[in-house]
Amino acid sequence: MQYELETTDVSVDLFGSAKSKLIDKRITKNRETPFLLMLRAATSAKKILVSRKARSITIFIGKGNNGEDGLCLAALLKIENIKTHVIDLEYKSRPESQAYKLCIDLGIMIERFNINKIPSSDWYVDGVFGIGLNRDLQGNYLRAINYLQCSQSKKILSLDLPSGLDGSKGIIFNSAVKATATITFLTLKPGLFIDKACDYTGAIYYDNLGMSKLGYKPDMKAISKETIHISDLSRSAHKGERGSILCLGGSKSMEGAGILAGMSALRSGGGKIFWASNTDKLQRPPELIHIDPTIDSIKAALDKNMSTAIIGPGLGKNFDKEIEFLWNSKLNLVLDADGLDWLSRKKPKKRAAAWVGTPHIGEMQKLLKDDFSDKWSNITKLKKHYGGDWILKGPGTLVSEDSKIWLNLYSNGWLGTAGMGDVLAGIIAGLWASGSNTPYRSAVYLQTQCAKNFLRLNNGAGLTASNISELIGPCIGHYFQNEL
Repeated sequence: MQYELETTDVSVDLFGSAKSKLIDKRITKNRETPFLLMLRAATSAKKILVSRKARSITIFIGKGNNGEDGLCLAALLKIENIKTHVIDLEYKSRPESQAYKLCIDLGIMIERFNINKIPSSDWYVDGVFGIGLNRDLQGNYLRAINYLQCSQSKKILSLDLPSGLDGSKGIIFNSAVKATATITFLTLKPGLFIDKACDYTGAIYYDNLGMSKLGYKPDMKAISKETIHISDLSRSAHKGERGSILCLGGSKSMEGAGILAGMSALRSGGGKIFWASNTDKLQRPPELIHIDPTIDSIKAALDKNMSTAIIGPGLGKNFDKEIEFLWNSKLNLVLDADGLDWLSRKKPKKRAAAWVGTPHIGEMQKLLKDDFSDKWSNITKLKKHYGGDWILKGPGTLVSEDSKIWLNLYSNGWLGTAGMGDVLAGIIAGLWASGSNTPYRSAVYLQTQCAKNFLRLNNGAGLTASNISELIGPCIGHYFQNEL
C-alpha cells in the first residue's frame, strides 16, 4: 500500500530507527525473506519513477539493505527497458547477493564511484544509507551525497531516507541528500518530518510493503482527523455553559498577542474571554472583556464559570505573582511565551491540575539548558523536569497527550510567522473550555487545516496569524460536515 503523506489524512503509526530495525528483523525471520521485501520496496520505488516519466536513471548504492533495494530497483527498471546505471560506493567489497546476481544476469553494468564520470540522467536514486547511519560522512560517501542535491535539472528519489538524515531525530549529519521525493518502506520514520528534515525529503511516500501488523507498539502516532475531537455545541448552548477563559497577556505595546489569543479562543468555542492586560489606549475587540492584570481582578473573574487560562502571549516580565497565583489554582493552563519564561526561571513545584506548554525552539533551549537536544528527546525531558503536557512547535510539531506522543506531518514556512503561537494557544483554550477530549492535538490539527485552506486559495503564500484566526470557524464547520 503506497500513498503520498502530504495528500493523505490518515492515522499512521511512526517508529524510530531502533524499533524499525527490530521490526525488519522480526519480519524477515518469521514471515518474509529479505529478498522478497526488497523486491516489494523496489516495485514501490519503480512506480514513482514511472509515474514521473523517468527516461534515464542513475542509482547510487551503498552497503546494507538500502543498497540492496537499489540493486533490486535497477533490475526492475531494466525489465521495463528504462535506461539505468548503477554506481556502487562499496564496489570493492560488494557481496554477491541475490539482488547483485540478478543485476549481473540481466546485463546491468555496476560501476565504481568516480565524481568526474557520473552518467547524465533525468532522475537519480539515493540508495546509499538507510536508518543505520549514525555518524558524519567521509570520503566518496560525502562526495556522492554532496552531488545528490535536487535542482531544476536534477531530480532525486531517496530510498527509505535521504542519506545523511537521522530517521528518529530528524537531525542532519555533516551533509544530506536533498531529495525531490522520498519513499520510505515498512515503517514510517518520524525523522522525516522533524525540524530541518522537511527541507531534504521532498514529497514523502510511504509503503508498508503489505505488512499491516508489525508486532511493536509505535513510538508515536500521526495527528489526523480520526484522532482528534472537537465538541459539537448543542442548539441551546450559551456562553455560561461553554467555559470562560482568562487570557493573561497582551501588555502595552504587545496587545496584538493577547487579542490574537483571545479572539482565537472565542472562535474555537470558548464562552467568554477575560483579557487581563495593562493596556489603556488600544481599541480592543468588543468581544473581549477587559480586566486589570492583578490578582484581585483575576480572583473576581474566577467566579464567572472560569475553566481555563492562557498565560504568556505578549505578557512581559513583571507578572510573576499573577502567574504563580494561576499556577497554584485548579484551572486548566496553557503556558506560552512569557509564561514559559517564568517556568524556566522559577521552576515551581509540579502542579496537579492539567496544563500544557507550547514552546518554540528558543524557549525549549531556555527550559532545558544543557539538557537540550533533539525534539523527540526534548518532549520526554520536559515532561520529566516540569510535568504537564507539551506541544513542541515548528516543523514536525510534537504533542504529548493521553500518555502518547503525536506528530503533525504537515510543515510550511508560512506557519512560522509572527503571532502563530498566540493563535495556537487560543485554539487550545477554546477547544478545551468547550469540551474537547483532545484539545492539544486537535488544536494543532485545526491550525494546520486553516493554513492549508488559506494557502490553497492564495497560491501558497501570504499567510498571517490573523488569517488563521479568521478561518477557525469555517474549518470547524467543515469538520462537522465531514469536509475537513
